Amino acid sequence: MISFIMGNKKLALFGHALIILGCFGFTMGIYLLPKSEPTLIGILTKPLFWSLIAIFGGICANVHSYCACIRGGKCPMKK
Repeated sequence: MISFIMGNKKLALFGHALIILGCFGFTMGIYLLPKSEPTLIGILTKPLFWSLIAIFGGICANVHSYCACIRGGKCPMKK
């Protein structure tokens, strides 16, 4: 659905931007790690957690930007 809104090239650009921002957030999260609390709220509010989600979301956006399942065809990974 997001491919119809953004287009394939814009989705790939969005995926690359997410990966870059996720890497910056991951670096900042590593620096803040000694000051973190090992609680659920402490983990969910730190940039290390959200940057990993951004990196994996960027990888997913890049993979699916030219996938046939996004463009309305059959998914090639299903057997």
